[in-house]
Amino acid sequence: MINRYKLAAAVKSAIGISALSFALAGCGSDGENGEDGNNGEIALHINDVTAVKTQVELASYDEANSTLTIEFNFTNLNGVAVTGLEELTDPFRVSFGRMGTRAEAFLPYEITDSEGNSSTVDSRADGEREIWLSYRNKQNDTLVTGTDNWRPNRNCQEGLECLEYLGSGKYRITAPDIIDTKSLDYGYDATQVQGVYLMTYGAGANKVKHVESYYWEPATEQSVSSPKLVLESQTCTSCHVGEDHIRHGNYGNTADGCLFCHTDYTQYSGAGTDEEGNEVNFTVDGSIKGLVHAIHTGATESDRRALGKFDTVIGNAAKNPVFGYKYDRTTQVDEEGNPLKPINYPAATANCESCHVQYTETAETLPENVTVHALDWFKDMDADSCQSCHGDYHYGGRTTTDDSGTAYIGCVDCHTSNDGNTRGGAFRHFAGHDKESRESAIEAGKLIETSYSNIVWNTEVAELSFTVNLMMGEEVVSASYVPRLTIYANAVDAVKPDAFLASRASSTVTANDDGSFNVVVDATPAGYTLPALAKAIDNGADLALSASFSACFKNKASTLVELDSEGNCSGILSANAATTEFLKLDGTAGVERASAVNYDNCASCHNNDMVVRKGASHYRNADLHTCAQCHEAGDYNSMIVRVHGTFGKAHGREDVQSLVDTKTCTACHDNSDYSLENARSTPMRWNRKDETFSSPQAGVCASCHVSSSYDIGGGKDSAKSHIEGMGGVVAGTYTEAMLNSESCLTCHNAEKVAENHMLK
Repeated sequence: MINRYKLAAAVKSAIGISALSFALAGCGSDGENGEDGNNGEIALHINDVTAVKTQVELASYDEANSTLTIEFNFTNLNGVAVTGLEELTDPFRVSFGRMGTRAEAFLPYEITDSEGNSSTVDSRADGEREIWLSYRNKQNDTLVTGTDNWRPNRNCQEGLECLEYLGSGKYRITAPDIIDTKSLDYGYDATQVQGVYLMTYGAGANKVKHVESYYWEPATEQSVSSPKLVLESQTCTSCHVGEDHIRHGNYGNTADGCLFCHTDYTQYSGAGTDEEGNEVNFTVDGSIKGLVHAIHTGATESDRRALGKFDTVIGNAAKNPVFGYKYDRTTQVDEEGNPLKPINYPAATANCESCHVQYTETAETLPENVTVHALDWFKDMDADSCQSCHGDYHYGGRTTTDDSGTAYIGCVDCHTSNDGNTRGGAFRHFAGHDKESRESAIEAGKLIETSYSNIVWNTEVAELSFTVNLMMGEEVVSASYVPRLTIYANAVDAVKPDAFLASRASSTVTANDDGSFNVVVDATPAGYTLPALAKAIDNGADLALSASFSACFKNKASTLVELDSEGNCSGILSANAATTEFLKLDGTAGVERASAVNYDNCASCHNNDMVVRKGASHYRNADLHTCAQCHEAGDYNSMIVRVHGTFGKAHGREDVQSLVDTKTCTACHDNSDYSLENARSTPMRWNRKDETFSSPQAGVCASCHVSSSYDIGGGKDSAKSHIEGMGGVVAGTYTEAMLNSESCLTCHNAEKVAENHMLK
């Protein structure tokens, strides 16, 4: 959405520029009387701009003179030239590299035979692949530790002009002798795609920053697209919102930027202390895939560690020292000595599709701009990728060689796709696929579908009954596989479905002989706050039904397993909270409850695994309506209060805000869904512990502005006084919140809210 005020300002600026040009022409100016050495050009000084962008026009490498040349335009966001960069000490950093092969950057792999003799191998059976090679490496002892960026002020030879202004916002960087691969034996190769990553590094008085990647073919010097784009950018930026929310804020959120430094051959050294107090030294896979796998695994809450052998494999420091000593925040302390909270990565790490392209094995079905390298994760050939999560589990540390001297490194000795064996790798992390491979049983619950039938409303006894059918394809999922089934029932106004109308009703579930379930809902209790469900139904409201259950599956399979005589599961219990169904009493589709956000925005981070707090899977496959069955109609803090962050919950937590803070409204909201005009018509629970409630509009604002999680404006006390002064109720009784006469919309209309929260 275009900000009309900014647009008007831009138009006025353009008119002013045109008028100025006309005036100069009318006076016979030849354009050579400009001020500050600008020769009459229209430009801004670097100290006067707050945002910039670069556009590389040309990059080339002169092999005879060992010199890289980059020519680029440097402007503000409106395209006005920016001058003065050559006056600064350190405005730019440059990474330079090319495509190559793993063999070119081969790091000797040490093996030990049965007699304890050590040797190195020069061929690895886990696959030769195309990788990105940096022309300028860092090295620490024997380890190559990433890319060493070239800087004009630090690396320019005395007497040379390495950064020069060409006029009209155009600059040239000249970088002689830029190639230094340290201990790795490769050099410039004009047959490969070359690339530079240009970083504007805190330049000028306002410390502006920007990043740009540029690739070209030396033979033609024509630009080309990124040669190794493995992920769709939004798979990262949907969670890591804004350039300041990944490890290096000044480098921006681009997959290209990460790859330029964190190459496949990058390694770091690490040290830690085991349970007996002994120091443990190890190396860390510093490639981007190694870091991402390990970090996202280490961000799993402790109560989820039972999934996928977490305690015995991933969380076992003896088998995975990278996780045990580097990424487990529960063993680390802050500056004051307090234990750090676990980073709650909001999705199952084993769900590879959280980041990787959707379940596709052919180049023809890849998303636009994603290169064929995105399919490598199906090949089961990269032991390093496996071990960044699984560590030295099973035979992960074993290395064997055949008669030719080829080394089979760890996992790929058995888990390889070269012979058609797909029991490991990508497919091991899926459920319900058609491959001859083991499957992730913990994911299999999402394959079960729920339907409702035989709906009967008995007005005389205020009793609602219906049948629930659980099906996995053509197979009936009966009580023989399901130890529990919980049903939540509510209602929405068919004309204005902006909230659930009733308190959460209790229900009784019994198994039927045909494998279905009979549900009886007691619609008479008024519960904590809202009216009874019976009143809403009698007034013509539509139904909202949500099912929550777990089903027993065979380990490493999507095959249902019957419970034992005591109702216990011998395999894996996989949870499923089906999305909420909206139905009329005759079973036809009802009107859907209005939601302030698009659930796709939530699912981009949380995917199908809504484990967002300590406890069991809570809830897999749920949607916002399912969450609202408790966090709107139940006895828990309302969704708005919970998600925005009052009392330090959800997005108000410090560790979550390192991904995306709540002030970045567009991470969840789009269009005009954030508007107070869309606020619900019923009070929301402010704090379940003291039974307080807020009026609808006040609660939306107060969930951030009257919160200890944020320091916004004049502070939460000032915000609370302002809201209450305008008739809002922040933490009152249900009756007070219901009878409010709040007037927030008098000033805070949709347009103003959007402007103040930078939504357009």
